[in-house]
Amino acid sequence: MNTLIKGYKIVLAVLAPALILTGCSTSADSNGKENIFGTSEGLVYQGTIEAKEVSINSKIPGRILKILVEEGAEVKAGDVLVEIESEELKAKKAQAEALLQQAMAGYEAAKGQEDAAQAGYDAAKGQLDAANSQLQKAENGARAQEIAQAQAYYELMQKTYDRVQKLYEKGAVSAQKRDEVYTQLEVAKQQLSIAKEGARVEDKSGAQALVNQAMAGVQAALAKVDQAKAATQAAAEKVEQAKAGVAEVEAYLKDTKIAAPINGVVTEINAHEGELVSTGMSIAVVSDIENAWIEVQVKETDLEKITLGQNVEVKVPSYSKETFKGKVVRINQKPDFATKRATNDNGDFDIMSFGVKVELDDRGSKALRPGMTAFVRFVK
Repeated sequence: MNTLIKGYKIVLAVLAPALILTGCSTSADSNGKENIFGTSEGLVYQGTIEAKEVSINSKIPGRILKILVEEGAEVKAGDVLVEIESEELKAKKAQAEALLQQAMAGYEAAKGQEDAAQAGYDAAKGQLDAANSQLQKAENGARAQEIAQAQAYYELMQKTYDRVQKLYEKGAVSAQKRDEVYTQLEVAKQQLSIAKEGARVEDKSGAQALVNQAMAGVQAALAKVDQAKAATQAAAEKVEQAKAGVAEVEAYLKDTKIAAPINGVVTEINAHEGELVSTGMSIAVVSDIENAWIEVQVKETDLEKITLGQNVEVKVPSYSKETFKGKVVRINQKPDFATKRATNDNGDFDIMSFGVKVELDDRGSKALRPGMTAFVRFVK
């Protein structure tokens, strides 16, 4: 007799969850209340309201300076929820800014040296151009205009001497006057010769020496310019590195103000002001209850009665007088778990369960929060 009673209790223990899961019975419960869907037809399952939840945590360690929201508060994406205080980051920012100022000063000094080297190069280049001009003049001789001028002067003095010589022969002029004109003729002759032949060899050599000296000066000045440009480039790279350091610290400081990543409701606050938090520690949770859904586990034996897009009716004990409309949006391809069920005299087998996701078409102004119990009836 005791064995039969024990066996009967075991059967009840196995069958009871099945009755709760299917929810299709129309009998009264132990308190005399009808099932939540009454005597309506249709497959009924119990599930849980779920929603997208985002854990709010800190990217940096520090002390919580201020918590700006309370549990249940509605927030928008971008709203600041928590402020973290970090004296270490403030010190690092001051250090990074000091390094940036130092790098900027070094760059300005290097740029000034580069400008000075460039000015020296320009001056050396000018000296080389002048030396080349003198050398060219020495090699090419006088210009055509100068030669023509010397030729004209020589011819003038030759005619003048011829006239004076004739006058001297007639006794009209003195020998001294004739000699003076002759001397002027010789000077004009020499000037014409110099204009035609160019500078002397020693003058050309001197001009070439000046060119060589100027070229050496240009090469030395160019080397200084290259050296100064390299120093300026190195200084510019240090400035960029210092700027990157400041930007990195500023990014970390920006992370001290933790904002909501989504629209939703603050469903949990797991820390207090003044508390030290580490990287990754959950401070709060924001849930997107506007887009809540229901997840139910359906026996494989009932799965043929459910299709994608199928209409459903939903009731929530918190709003017993409301019936919400929805539809099936997902049927899992793989089972979630198996329930042991007695079947026949040959033994038992496992009946698998598959997750079915239901979205509500319109929940009105009712606040359906994650974790609430929901009963889903799959309309035929």
